[in-house]
Order: sequence, then structure tokens, then C-alpha cells
Amino acid sequence: MLVKIPFSTPDLEAWEKIAEQYRNDPIGFAKKFKFMVKQHRPDWSDLQLLLDAFTEAERRLILKAAGNLAEDACQIAQRRVKDVFPLQAPQWNPNDDVEIENLMNYQDFIAKWMERAIPKTINWSALYAIKQGPSEAPSEFL
Repeated sequence: MLVKIPFSTPDLEAWEKIAEQYRNDPIGFAKKFKFMVKQHRPDWSDLQLLLDAFTEAERRLILKAAGNLAEDACQIAQRRVKDVFPLQAPQWNPNDDVEIENLMNYQDFIAKWMERAIPKTINWSALYAIKQGPSEAPSEFL
């Protein structure tokens, strides 16, 4: 029997701080998300709570991209997308093996597309910090 323990307020506050760094390192962030999923085993509503830490645009991009991945997977497995990637709370039973598999697939789709949905931002200030020295020839500088 699986017992659900909700996220604490400090957990969610820490998660929001981590989510702010998403654009700088999507792959590293996805690893942290996978760790969080492995440690806490969040259900569908908990995952929505974690996604609320993102901006609305980021959240939509992640869900749209993950939904596309789910559609591809469902075509191969001959399943309905809304069973695997529901947009409304599915009320999955945590003690039913098939429904646990659906939840794990949902978690996996979200994690995979956190890595890919939003491109890493370019740090332009680092590029402007590079300066050619006064005695440095252009060919040496490049």
C-alpha cells in the first residue's frame, strides 16, 4: 500500500528557487526534477504543483512538448493519449499497477521535455567581457 505524503511549504519554496535556474541549465534542472520524482514519487496533482513554479509560457511549452511525446508513444503502443497524458486530474489509483505505470510514464514525459522544451539562454555579458589586448594581433586574439 502506498501512502501519500504531501510536499511541505519549505520543499515548495526550495523548488521555486531551483525552478528560477531552469533557463540557464535545462539539462541540470531536469536531473534535479528526476531526483525529486524518484525521491517523492509525486502524483499527477503534485506534478502540476511543481510545474506551477514555472512561468506560464514555460509551463505551456513543457506540457505541449511532453504531450507530443506522449502522442508518439501512444501511436506505437496503440493506447489513448488521454489515458497516458491527461490534461485533467485522472484520479489514478496508486495501488493499481497499470495506473502506476501511467503515472510513471507521465513523470517521464515531463522530465524528458524539461530538457528540450526551452533552449538555454545565451550569456551575452560573458561575450562582451572578452577584449582584445592592445599589443595582441587580431590573428592571435581569434
